[in-house]
Amino acid sequence: MIKISKPTDLLFLSISLFLIFSCASQVAISDILPVQEFKTEQPVNPEAILNLPSERMEEWNDWKFGMFIHWGAWSQTEIGYIWHITREQTPEERIKSFDLYKTFNPVKYDPRVWAKTAKDAGMRYVVFTTKHHDGFCNYDTEFTNLKVTNPECPYSKSHNPDILKQLTDAYRAEGLAVGLYFSHIDWHHPAAAPFSTSHWNFNAKLLDSQPKLWKEAMDFERGQVRELLSNYGEIDIFWFDIRWPSSRGNGEPYEHPRVKKDMTDLVKMMRVMNPDLIINNRGVNLHGDFATPEQRIPAMGFPGYWESNITISNDRGFWYKGKDVTYKSKKELVRMLIDIASKGGNFLLNVGPNPDGTLTPMEIERLRDMGDWMKVNGESIYGTTQTVFRKLDWGRCTIKDQTLYLHVYNWPQDGKLRVPGLKNKIETAYLLSDPEKKPLPTTKEALDVIIEVGMQMPDASASVVVLKITGSPEVDNQIRQNKNGLLELRAWEAKIDGKNANYVLGWGTREGDYIDNWSSRQDKIKWEFLIEKPGQFRVDLNYACTKSNAGSRFKVVVGNQSLAGIVKPTTKKKRITMRKPELSSYSLGDVEFEKAGAYKLSITPENIKSNNLMLLRSVILQPLTE
Repeated sequence: MIKISKPTDLLFLSISLFLIFSCASQVAISDILPVQEFKTEQPVNPEAILNLPSERMEEWNDWKFGMFIHWGAWSQTEIGYIWHITREQTPEERIKSFDLYKTFNPVKYDPRVWAKTAKDAGMRYVVFTTKHHDGFCNYDTEFTNLKVTNPECPYSKSHNPDILKQLTDAYRAEGLAVGLYFSHIDWHHPAAAPFSTSHWNFNAKLLDSQPKLWKEAMDFERGQVRELLSNYGEIDIFWFDIRWPSSRGNGEPYEHPRVKKDMTDLVKMMRVMNPDLIINNRGVNLHGDFATPEQRIPAMGFPGYWESNITISNDRGFWYKGKDVTYKSKKELVRMLIDIASKGGNFLLNVGPNPDGTLTPMEIERLRDMGDWMKVNGESIYGTTQTVFRKLDWGRCTIKDQTLYLHVYNWPQDGKLRVPGLKNKIETAYLLSDPEKKPLPTTKEALDVIIEVGMQMPDASASVVVLKITGSPEVDNQIRQNKNGLLELRAWEAKIDGKNANYVLGWGTREGDYIDNWSSRQDKIKWEFLIEKPGQFRVDLNYACTKSNAGSRFKVVVGNQSLAGIVKPTTKKKRITMRKPELSSYSLGDVEFEKAGAYKLSITPENIKSNNLMLLRSVILQPLTE
């Protein structure tokens, strides 16, 4: 019972009840089973490790390629993004959304087909939606009737209505590791729904005023997590969604002591139940094992372990989007896998099957494409580590011991592949697609190694040249011009002198890869680089700035030359869109390098009009033709 001791409590209760019966679609309380007091079968060990040993994470990292599946009652809407429920639907429409389980009948569902398709695509693991934000459970839970085994769900009358049980059995039979997606938020449960406001924000004020309601919500979540770890065999990965309670729209962790303790205890409980369980980083009080950038690939990867989850289709959301949706090409997907592997990450490729339980024809075709490429080139992906090269104009590189796998996107027109700055002795080189492994001629030219790869590119998506070397890779990674003489100075390569400015990696769907918090005149950004083709260059800045922050002045110094600049707005919005900042190119003027050699470029604020000079992505020195 909720105790009301003062008028403000009554007001807050009214708001809470409104949220429960509008956001949760006016669900009848009888639809929710009583929340059980959660108890582990053994007490939580306070010394239980909160993070896995590196050996287990290395095993996960070696898998490289997995299948993400968003599927359930919401698939019937053909609306790819489920936050449509809270952001765009009326209360009346929400009622229908929470009743979708009453028409969910995937009569063609056969997870053995999905599992075989995933294995043939070269995938090593799966992550499946057990429960998404709407609260619908693709498994037989004791904690709510919003589930596939509810007699009101037509599929409950099938021979085996527990969708998750079928799926875990099928993927294990194909030798794939099994992961479970689970949303922290639940828009349907009376205790949990009020804590989620407008999709993912965390309602901290309600926790402070209604701690008993929070306890009910946590008992509900812990109970469901315990079910999933107890009833479906050995689970390899637990994939939480929503950064609640650590997201407030700016990526900063929310430091509520009750929430921190509950999330920490949840992770401890999971570690006790399954010591080998891999847990992602969302909403677990910084105790996750890997980061999860969404729908993007970080410019330089992430520190530690990480995984990009990206949809196989285009447009918004992860769910089935109807027959008219477009799909990423084979080339796009292959190069995404390579790019992620070259930066040390894993690629979790999402499919959104039809509501009848079948993969869409284009999902099947693209996964077959991936499998065809992986059958030839999988050696260059599985078990590899990230590149040692700062930049490769023609593609990417992965490494395994003393073997470099050179993934070539742009085949050299003269048939000579230039590997910049490699110092090691070359043992041999050959095309990975060549079953005879015929050696390719190699020569040393100044700082680079030249491989004669021929004029014909074996695979238009990406062709792999194997380069075996003596010793661990050693590379001269000076910032250098590309073959056309252009020089790009990127944010992550800069040296930052000062206390405030910093490089932002990005988080979740937020793109990142820029210098931010440039709020002091003492913050100087510097690069060192090599000019091999001297001459005149135009200096361009690639940056973002709001109208309110525009007008600040800064100075660019290149060698003994200087250019003055005034920051111009790149958007009319009051805030930069962090998901994809509104970047523009700004030409400052020209500089000249009279001779080849090492140079420096720096940017220093002269005055800062508001609280941030700009979001700086890169500086480009564009050679000028006479």
